[in-house]
Amino acid sequence: MDKETRRKYFWVRWFSATLITTFVVLIGGIEYIHHYDYGHFVSYGLHVDALNRDTDIGIPGQTKMYWPRLSNYTLWPVKLAACDYITDAMEPGTEYPYAVQRWNTSSNAWETITEVNGDSYCHPYPLGMIETNLVYKRLWPGMSVEVMEGEATGAREPFQKDDRARFVVFTTANKNDAWKTAIPSAPFVIQDQVIRGNGSFRVRH
Repeated sequence: MDKETRRKYFWVRWFSATLITTFVVLIGGIEYIHHYDYGHFVSYGLHVDALNRDTDIGIPGQTKMYWPRLSNYTLWPVKLAACDYITDAMEPGTEYPYAVQRWNTSSNAWETITEVNGDSYCHPYPLGMIETNLVYKRLWPGMSVEVMEGEATGAREPFQKDDRARFVVFTTANKNDAWKTAIPSAPFVIQDQVIRGNGSFRVRH
């Protein structure tokens, strides 16, 4: 091997090692930060985290609002169905199709409590959305979106305190195709002990 060939071989090896090291450091940093923030690691693909905050919206025994955050841990942008809306308070917002599930200890399976997609998705309703528009958005690699503003999941029937729940986020609003590409969150524990009376509660404000 002559001197010029050795030089080219050296730079190819140096570039390859630098690229691999940068990639490993980047992935390691993402994993470390995510585990620090959420208590678990992530894999390649779309990922959903279930978040909560302390908020009282007037439901007896309710203390938490829960919502999912969707992140793109792929190398490509992902096309998502979304609903741009205007609230009755004239505030703009965006939400994405999703479902709420509860772990049924009797059947050892997840049961769907509510599913926000299909023909009823992205339509105005009283005391909520006064204007809606079904759109499509791109979620770029490394980016995240809040799927919706938050809901009192613990106030949904039949949730009780210490029940396990999870969110499922859909990339499409088409009910027939939604579950084919559904992305579930890690389970979370309901922390509210809602005092139920007659009728149901308005879980989103």
